[in-house]
Amino acid sequence: MITERLRVRQFIRTDQDLNAYLAPLSLQKDECVVFALEEFHSRLAMEMLQTRMRKQGQMFDLSGELVPCMVLFSDGMLWANRSVLQALNTRLSEQILQDPIAQIMVMRTFLTEFTNVLAVSEEFERTLERGMAPAPESYLQYVDAVTNYQSLDALKFALKIEDVRRLFDQVPGMNADWCEALVRPAQESLFTRLYRRQLELLLVWMTSPDGYADARADYRRQWGFLETEDLDCADFDTDVFVDSKMKELAERYDGDPENVQEQLQHFDDSLAVAGQIHQGRMNCVLHAIDSMPMERIRMYNLLRLWSTLLQHQDMNRLVKMRFFRNMHRVCQYGAVPPNEVGLQDLLLLLTEKSSGIDR
Repeated sequence: MITERLRVRQFIRTDQDLNAYLAPLSLQKDECVVFALEEFHSRLAMEMLQTRMRKQGQMFDLSGELVPCMVLFSDGMLWANRSVLQALNTRLSEQILQDPIAQIMVMRTFLTEFTNVLAVSEEFERTLERGMAPAPESYLQYVDAVTNYQSLDALKFALKIEDVRRLFDQVPGMNADWCEALVRPAQESLFTRLYRRQLELLLVWMTSPDGYADARADYRRQWGFLETEDLDCADFDTDVFVDSKMKELAERYDGDPENVQEQLQHFDDSLAVAGQIHQGRMNCVLHAIDSMPMERIRMYNLLRLWSTLLQHQDMNRLVKMRFFRNMHRVCQYGAVPPNEVGLQDLLLLLTEKSSGIDR
């Protein structure tokens, strides 16, 4: 059963803790689910994936044991014990589909971990911006917070869209429009928000050249690391790349600020209309759920949980890419090649820096 613990959890406090999540295991391929990692280019990204997957049972209070999984770096594969994963997903699915208390606890876990990872990220960045090497303890806390939050993504294997549709088919009067409102909330995706920020920067580039350098720096700080999924984010988080993006967008909009303004207004209008339609349909759904006294709380919670999961998918990418940007800075600080280092290498680097040892 999911417990009532809501405090921030820290599983990785020491180098020995980190080693437990990175240690090689003896797995049999015929007992494993095999994932190809074509989109993973760095050892660090693969180790973060392994760490977060090993945490799955811990994060949902389903097991104190780490999930048996391991990255095979030379083959670009991740093996994970099939029966353990299936058992965890089945138990989690049973709880969140049937138990209102478990539903609430999972939602609060998402909120707690998101709040924590933002705070830890900001503190780590403040240290880097002061030109200092973060303490090894801060680094371990950061790795732990990010992989905690990422591991919550496993909920998508326990709460699938077909399960949500099937459950809400029980709501009196349920129809296709209501169902669409349930499974696809009216909210801007991370990619749309990124594009909107690029257009806002483009307006500054077109109309206020004197303010462009500061606006570009602010854009890079908040959004510049979101162009790719790995440590190669640094190839895109440069003034040169942003300037080239502005030139490309300027051509797309014929160099006319009014065209850019029209596109931004279109975003606002479309979101407003979609929001009104969605709210109207949701009001109908909520009214219908009110007529189900025995199921009302469970259905309300499932609505909120599904929305939480959808939001997490965007925020998960934001948290991950922010981490990679910061780890690239650590690599620069220590003058080490980013694509060749792992989590233990960076821990050793920061430990040496904190002890006054220069490589």
